[in-house]
Amino acid sequence: MAVRSIVGAVLPLPIAIADNRLAAFTPLAGEVLLVRILRTLVGTVPEQAIVVAAAEPLVDDVRECVAAHGLSVGVAAAAGTRAQCLAAGLEYLERELVSPQHVLIHDIRRPLVSAAMCERVIAGLRNGSDVVMPMLAMTDSVKAVDAAGSVIRTLDRSALRSVQFPRGFGTDQLAGLLAQSPSDEFDEVEETMRAGMPITVVDGEADAFVADLPRDTAFVEAIIACHS
Repeated sequence: MAVRSIVGAVLPLPIAIADNRLAAFTPLAGEVLLVRILRTLVGTVPEQAIVVAAAEPLVDDVRECVAAHGLSVGVAAAAGTRAQCLAAGLEYLERELVSPQHVLIHDIRRPLVSAAMCERVIAGLRNGSDVVMPMLAMTDSVKAVDAAGSVIRTLDRSALRSVQFPRGFGTDQLAGLLAQSPSDEFDEVEETMRAGMPITVVDGEADAFVADLPRDTAFVEAIIACHS
């Protein structure tokens, strides 16, 4: 039965993850990373409107993991690049289950994404924005350095932001950017700016950082323990 949803979600797992499977399947505080992220997304997006778009070498492992944890999210096979994974995810949502007006893109390297941040992105989409991204203000002093390694000036950090995930798009807008992108390494931020599309900014969070797993496992688990 088709599921009607205003917002869907795609979690791409490109071929680079196959070279370090622990980046997706590392246990964190007793819960596999992939499952932890999916459960957070399920808190804000209908479960049947979520798809993991995985490169072929990862598909069987993803399906087994999803089934073992009783999740009803979709799994789509892709040729391997990030662009191909995103396109496969959109095609799956359109063909199999839902035709969402908007879609969230998340990054498997950010294990501590919160439901609250997902909700802020979704709210921006529902308020009429075609592109919504969470961003975090820079708090450290930022310097420009020349080729010799010498500091040449201090940058004004008040205008600088780090871009986080999940990133929200109108489904048609994301499909259009994928179709026009010249690179398989598709960077939705760069493509959005190249297309001249406005980006609505919502508040990011300090915990939504990139984790290098399994190296950072103890650090991430310590943060989880503090929150608990």
